[in-house]
Amino acid sequence: MRSATLRWIILLTALAIGLLVSAQLFWLNKIYNYEQKEFSTSVVKSIQGVYEDLQLTTSNTTQLQKLIEQPDPNTFLFKIDSIPPKIMLLDDILDNFEDFQVFADCKVALYSPESQKYLYEMYLPSADTKHPKSSGIDLQPYKKDYAYVHLYFPNRHQYILNSMTWWITSGVLLLLVLVALSLSIFFLYRQKFLNEIQNDFIQNVTHEFQTPLTTLIVGLDAIAKPSIVEHPQRFEIYIKLMRAQTAYLKHHIENLMKVLKAEANGLIMDKREVIPNELIEKALVQLYAVVEEKHAIVKLLLEKNNTAIYADDSSLFVAIVNVISNALKYSKEPLIEIETKAINSKFSISIKDNGVGIEDKSRSKLFKKFYRVPSGDVHNVKGLGLGLYFVKKVIDGHKGTITVKSIAGKGSEFIIELPTQ
Repeated sequence: MRSATLRWIILLTALAIGLLVSAQLFWLNKIYNYEQKEFSTSVVKSIQGVYEDLQLTTSNTTQLQKLIEQPDPNTFLFKIDSIPPKIMLLDDILDNFEDFQVFADCKVALYSPESQKYLYEMYLPSADTKHPKSSGIDLQPYKKDYAYVHLYFPNRHQYILNSMTWWITSGVLLLLVLVALSLSIFFLYRQKFLNEIQNDFIQNVTHEFQTPLTTLIVGLDAIAKPSIVEHPQRFEIYIKLMRAQTAYLKHHIENLMKVLKAEANGLIMDKREVIPNELIEKALVQLYAVVEEKHAIVKLLLEKNNTAIYADDSSLFVAIVNVISNALKYSKEPLIEIETKAINSKFSISIKDNGVGIEDKSRSKLFKKFYRVPSGDVHNVKGLGLGLYFVKKVIDGHKGTITVKSIAGKGSEFIIELPTQ
């Protein structure tokens, strides 16, 4: 299973997990609202029971609902026509709470319209309370022209959450399972991706090094024959071929070693005064064999002042070589245009080619490690996929930028901008 397929599986799994979590939260909210309503209903039934037991009003049963107010979710007020004894009222409230399963702490107060204050207040803890004392709760009276009993439930929210313990626990367990599943899938994908990268890298190295090594062996066998001295032209051809293949191997090994070193220790910059124009000319000298082999035309439009910048000449040289090398490799009849400019505090290097170009979907992956631009399902150009990755690290290390402009089938332009200081 390739990473692309696994990526879709992970995406669908993540979507399913998101839906499950959303559904769980939705139902927890529904249950919470339901428990809120159930609590209020139970309190109202308890108050109606108190009315019936103590004959606190002359209103008939159908009118009792109108005598009960709820200013906020934690507060209930019920009107009374006569003031009952304190102990009788408290005992009856407790009995009705138990009958209708209201197991929450309650602060009770009785208001007198004549004195405009509470005659008394009492904290009624429930059987399983974690708040046995009133914790300094002082009820502020609601100014009314009639007597009423004030019921205040300070821990209503905790009580309702406690009644939802099973639902919350199951939700948390489900969430933990989903998180564990997500992490497992993520690490599976990561391992799968790393395995694919490793396999692709081994295949690339094997493929890229096999051809030049075979060529070197053939060349060595040829020049080892005594008869080769009778054919000096053939001897020269073999020598040039072996030199080219040796340079090719050296280039890739240097790239690989530099990337491995940068990965292990970070890219260490030894900045000094460097003239980019000279690095470009030096890079073209190193790539001379490739330029000759492909009959490439290279146009140099270098700024005339030979402006110097502060940079690591070694790493910047390799980066320039890599970009020019790519321009040569991805062009059938290469026409390379290299232009440099010094504008204010920046130095710009533009490398433009007439090659195959880069499709939009590949452009965002250009600078990723081991990535090579494919043609269909076949990589037509040799390489380890490390060149542009290293280029990006070098440019970033210089606090510069590299941008790509490309039209598929017409060519590409790589623009490097570096600070002069």
